[in-house]
Amino acid sequence: MTEHDTDRLAALERDNAKLRKINEALMRRVELGLADNGNSFTFFQVAAELETRIQERTRALEKAMGDLEASNFALQEATRAAELAKNQLHVAVETIADGFALWDREHRLLHCNRKFAEMFPPLKPLIAPGLPFETLLRAAVAARLIRDAEADPEGWIAMRLAQQQAPQDSLILAMSDGSWQRVSERAIAGGGRVAIYTDITEIKRQETLLRERDLAAHSQLLHATMNSIRQGLAVFDGDGRLMEWNQRFVELTQPTQAELDSGQLAEWARCCPLGGTLEHSTPAGLTLEVQYNPMPGGGFVMSYTDISERKEAEQALRDSEAKIRLVTDAMPALIAYVDNRQIYRFTNLGYESWFGMPRSEINGRAMREVLGPELFDARRHYVERALAGEASVFELELPAPRQHIEFARATFIPHFASDGSVLGFFALIQDITESRRAALELQQAKEQLEVRVEERTTELSVANGRLREAIRTVEDAQQSKTRFFAAASHDLLQPLNAARLFLASLAGQALSPTARPLVDKTGTALEAVDDLINTLLEISRLDAGAVETELRHFPVAQLLDQVAEEFAPLAEAKSLRLQLHAGRAIVHSDWVLLGRVIRNFLSNAIRYTRQGSILLGCRPQPDGLLVGVWDQGLGIPGDKLAQVFHEFQRLPEHHSLCPKGMGLGLAIVSRLARRLGYRIVVQSQFGRGSLFGVVVPYGDAAAVATAPPTEAPQLQALPAQRQGATILLIDNEASILEGMCTLLADWHYHPLAAASASEAIALLQQQGVVPDAILADYHLDHGATGVDAIRSINHHLGRNLPAALITADRSDEVRQLADDSGWAWLGKPVRPARLRTLLAHLTQAGGAPDNA
Repeated sequence: MTEHDTDRLAALERDNAKLRKINEALMRRVELGLADNGNSFTFFQVAAELETRIQERTRALEKAMGDLEASNFALQEATRAAELAKNQLHVAVETIADGFALWDREHRLLHCNRKFAEMFPPLKPLIAPGLPFETLLRAAVAARLIRDAEADPEGWIAMRLAQQQAPQDSLILAMSDGSWQRVSERAIAGGGRVAIYTDITEIKRQETLLRERDLAAHSQLLHATMNSIRQGLAVFDGDGRLMEWNQRFVELTQPTQAELDSGQLAEWARCCPLGGTLEHSTPAGLTLEVQYNPMPGGGFVMSYTDISERKEAEQALRDSEAKIRLVTDAMPALIAYVDNRQIYRFTNLGYESWFGMPRSEINGRAMREVLGPELFDARRHYVERALAGEASVFELELPAPRQHIEFARATFIPHFASDGSVLGFFALIQDITESRRAALELQQAKEQLEVRVEERTTELSVANGRLREAIRTVEDAQQSKTRFFAAASHDLLQPLNAARLFLASLAGQALSPTARPLVDKTGTALEAVDDLINTLLEISRLDAGAVETELRHFPVAQLLDQVAEEFAPLAEAKSLRLQLHAGRAIVHSDWVLLGRVIRNFLSNAIRYTRQGSILLGCRPQPDGLLVGVWDQGLGIPGDKLAQVFHEFQRLPEHHSLCPKGMGLGLAIVSRLARRLGYRIVVQSQFGRGSLFGVVVPYGDAAAVATAPPTEAPQLQALPAQRQGATILLIDNEASILEGMCTLLADWHYHPLAAASASEAIALLQQQGVVPDAILADYHLDHGATGVDAIRSINHHLGRNLPAALITADRSDEVRQLADDSGWAWLGKPVRPARLRTLLAHLTQAGGAPDNA
């Protein structure tokens, strides 16, 4: 908890104490006014209700402060992960054998490796981030490092600047110390330049040697020399006929013997560059750097260098950058990196979405230019502190809210170089709008209450009416917050689904002994997050009144038999005796919701019972049938029976048996019972056992349905996997498509990915294939749905393909749509085992699985 949070909590405690004093004053007034028209007892009740409301709001604020502290810790962990990824990127650049330099759109040096600085020894102290390209050129010319610039220094500098502005081919530099450098420059997104400086002194020396051997007619010695070179070399005359070559040239290009004998190499004549170098991919999978070198008197020499390893390293570097961006884009925070000149160098997707502009319009621009004077001046002090090497945490009020963000907590963390200088800072911005609104509402309510008590004591009845109105407003705000949390939990399932897919693909690969436990622990953590989000989502739906009941008449024995069969393996695994006493009673209830209540009771009984037996049964009561679970477990102290039905409440006495619970099961039971209108029965003796049950109304035997409903049909036994089956994936989230493709490829399927129905149809026409099955997300872009996409593809193909909806929308309407269409339904985040079972069923002939 930060110092600011501690101060705010202390202020809230002082306000609470003040409100208690006000309440005591009201109590004294009630006692003194016993003869005032018989209304004193009413005033007393109102004062007591006021105190209860104040205590409830205080507890809610304390819980919010705890949530804020946990969020702050998560942001710190993310910062450390981002710093590690950046260091790994720096190491990757340093491993490049050639000199590497990255210039921004203003032609200032952003980054270079040690090899680049070593190519210009006298200028090494000058080379640092921020160095203008023209300054480097002039310093090199002044130090007489470049032989080509000695005749006309200014003309050569102008020529070099023009080449750097519009790079096309590689540039060869002759250095004054006799060495040669090849400079390959390319433009990058955002207007910058990347340059590779390669020492080709050895190549130039070999070219000179070749010319000398040719003039001396020592062809045999020339051929031997050429064969000793790591590069492939071929000498052509003025008419383009092959005259000499080395063995490396044959190994790299693999020409036919007829082409060598005739001297006509049509393919290699076509790829011959007019000047400089080009890259060429061979059928054998090699990447060659082909360089053209004219000879005096006509003819030319072609050199072929195998740069496959370097290209693989460059690709690995790009992949690493893509993974870093994938992780930061999935994080629920605004993340940016600003250099020491207050220029944006990196922003994640959340940052760009808040600004409403692409990264190309943010990165490379100054903070003041992007934020505007008003927003920048509000944080200028913290920017200067971060660039001075001091971390800062502060809160912002955003004047133009986007994406429901009005208040935010910003954290600026300096980025230090190895010498201790500050290269820039990382900015992490967390949405605290809800907590700030709650605090402001509480402050306003407190101020209004003080004014009413001080100025309108004689009009207490009117003040109480206004207070009740304020309480209703707070309750409406709480319901709005509950609905918002339910929607936010749904959105969290999307990045969590992508993370689980990538983790499943990683787990299926060969990992080192040190990496395997980390993957397993990450999987366990994602499982816990999945369970927690789903549980919180269910609580939010219950609080928001979104859970509908479907009452029917059925024998209670049918439900209890099903539940007992499900939990029998769990009880047997702990050597517990699970007994069933169902009876013949008919009840009138919701099969699914009552089943959830009983499953929670039975799960807790198995979890907190070391030995003995557990009874699942019924007992008649005056107001209905008691359906409950009797166990011989640890039991609950009498003073803590009510506590176990609160959220996130777990008794310390139970930690030794089950340390992993979240304390939400009985909170859900409480809400379900309240929704159904049932009375909860709890009896417990600490150290001997407990009874948890609900009293269910009796039903009518004449109204019993012929077949009991089921909560969720399970997949049948997994058939043999059909390897190589083509699976069409439709999802508007690029990260989820990438994760699904990676996972399915690891399982030896052939995935095809598309973001919409039209894109999928175009892909199928291009590939000329008919997929074996379709997996589609329900919510797509521009209001489209996965149902529309599957139907469009089936219409285009003229057949009904096996299909499934994979979605984070767990509403009954979506499940019913899938069931009516004969498709499977699978909820996000996807469990890899369920997905693999689903695919095995879908790819069988005529196999359409049940919903999972």
